[in-house]
Amino acid sequence: MMKRGLIAGIITLIIVLAVSYFTGNWSYVYYVSGILGLVSVVLSLAFLIDSLILGNKGSFSSEKETRKIGRREDAKRFISIAVPNLLAALVYIIN
Repeated sequence: MMKRGLIAGIITLIIVLAVSYFTGNWSYVYYVSGILGLVSVVLSLAFLIDSLILGNKGSFSSEKETRKIGRREDAKRFISIAVPNLLAALVYIIN
């Protein structure tokens, strides 16, 4: 699951880099990749907290055995999407 998230993060970064190159405005890397990375981190934390609070329950009224596993995998996927985008925004800030 993490591999798919990392591939999705790299593809979005390549798209942002291509748009920045063709428009000549490299601040898109900072704004778009940075915002996408921060949103992915927030979603990852939300999925992780949800899996910790609800545990194996599907919701408060139903029980589903695989919910905790699925939410933690989603959290890992969103973190792996965030890593390349946040690194690109950090490189833009440093330069």
